[in-house]
Amino acid sequence: MKNILVLGGMTLIAWIAVSLQQVMFPPPPADYKVVYLGSPDCGVCQYWKSSLLPAWKKDPASSYVDVELAQLRGSPFRGGYGEHDPIFREAFKNKRMILYPSFVLYSRGKLERVYLGTKGWDKIEKRVRAEAKRMEKRAPKTAMQSTSSSASSVG
Repeated sequence: MKNILVLGGMTLIAWIAVSLQQVMFPPPPADYKVVYLGSPDCGVCQYWKSSLLPAWKKDPASSYVDVELAQLRGSPFRGGYGEHDPIFREAFKNKRMILYPSFVLYSRGKLERVYLGTKGWDKIEKRVRAEAKRMEKRAPKTAMQSTSSSASSVG
């Protein structure tokens, strides 16, 4: 009987230690990076840069992704993206055509996928928002958040 109590106590202590570790040291957010590949004479690209990008920057989930803009200058296959040319070549090595705007998504430093057009951007936004929600659920609530949420539910 004594051994069972000791084993149960040790199990409880281990469970509490693991729970505290997850609360105190949550995993870091996914490291997303998006490289925008656009053309200066593309109407859809101009619309994305003037309307969709500023709206996205106002969203709290935008802090989970770093967006780099690469503007085409010349031929895309002859170094038209300058410092982003290696990214272009890596992203489009298996593609037959280029659609603008194009978005190259990196997750934790590795090329994950190439999205084409504004529908591709919508998919990236949706994915990053889902990741942000997942990370917010894991983050421990502070005393200030819990009191403000209880005060708002009362009023």
